[in-house]
This record gives sequence, C-alpha cells and structure tokens, in this order.
Amino acid sequence: MTAQDFIDYCKKIIINLKITFPYLEVISTWDESTNSKFYFDNNLSDFNGQNLKRFLIYNEAEDVFLNDDQSNKDLYSYSKSWIGFNSLLYLSKDKNASSDLSINITQGACNSDKTALVNIEFSDDFMKSITKEFVIKLVESLEKTDDLYYAVIISNELRRKVKQSGQNLWIGYFTYFNNKIAENYFENTNIINLSKGVLIYLSDKIELSALNVNKALEIRDILGNELLNYNP
Repeated sequence: MTAQDFIDYCKKIIINLKITFPYLEVISTWDESTNSKFYFDNNLSDFNGQNLKRFLIYNEAEDVFLNDDQSNKDLYSYSKSWIGFNSLLYLSKDKNASSDLSINITQGACNSDKTALVNIEFSDDFMKSITKEFVIKLVESLEKTDDLYYAVIISNELRRKVKQSGQNLWIGYFTYFNNKIAENYFENTNIINLSKGVLIYLSDKIELSALNVNKALEIRDILGNELLNYNP
C-alpha cells in the first residue's frame, strides 16, 4: 500500500461514515505546520495527496519510507511504509473547537497482512447521545473496508481506567474484533455477531459506571497482552 492508497482507503471510510451519519459533516485533521486544525472541503475534493503531509502522522526527521530509489527515504504519494501509515481525523457537526468523533486509522505496513487498526473516540458530550444502534451502524460501515481487525468505542475517562502497560489495544464500551481473534474468548459476555466479526459491549448503558469499568477490566485480563498488543 502506498501513501496514496492509504489516503484513498481512509477516504472510503470517511465517505461511509458521512453516508451513515450525515450530520457529522465537518471533517478535519491536525496540521502540525500551523499548529491548528485543517478543515477539508465538504465534498472531500482536497482529501488527496496534495495534503499528504497534513494528513499523515509521522516524524519527518526520523521516519523513513520505501521508494523505488532506495537511497531516497522521504515521503511521497507513491512511498510505502515499513510500519504502516497512520492518520487521525475528526468529525463534527460544525467547526467547534472540539470534535464529536475522532478516528485514528493505521494500515499499510509493507511486510504484513493487510489488516486495519481503527480507534474511535467520542467527545464526552457526544457520548451521552449515542446508542447501541448507533454503534452497530458505525462498525458496520467500517467493516465495509473488508480488512478491519479491531475497533473500539471509548471515552477518555474509560481509557485512562483500562489502559495497561504492554497493551496498545483497549477494551471500550464497544470493542470489535474480527473472527480470527474472537473465537472462543468471550463466554458470558455481551456479544453482537456482525458479518465479519464480533462486537463486544459492556452493558446496555454507555456510561462510566463501576459495572462497566469492572467488566472492561475483566475482558482485558482474559485477553491479556498477547491479544491486546497490536503488531502490524
């Protein structure tokens, strides 16, 4: 996968999300060069390689990329990545200072299976309005990429309570695993079977309760570092 392929891949996800949730019409990312948000056009016409360095998260001084000219380690739209590309995008109803939904996408490592890692976070205010049905529609739209490995619906507060050293995947209010990882792990747990994987949810209430935190910790400890440490 080239950098341009990754942009196209992310654009497909964003288009599916905008179709599913048309009221989240403002799409942005963080522009390190201006230290501010960069807002894409509503029709995503500028969601392309011209904004590559705004779009991708990487360290220009340290990260190296694979090009046809192997002595050239710089980033271009045709470059490939040893570790995969990463981008953080924000969706909101309007151009407020904070986003309603943020989606962190990792994909495209050269020497690994084509699996995607997606981390979704909601603002605390937006979290109060979402439902189980909303989350199911959200994850089903992500499944359309055909290579989704993991997705999590989580708040900042819950993440702080459940994250653990040695793990870079978290158990959230809703956590999706594809079928390869899900089988035989989740007895006595709330599960929704989707077309390509399972969606685990803590309870019918999306809230930072002791019940939900304890259930998340229980699932986290069952899966352990082996399954909650993603290496592309």
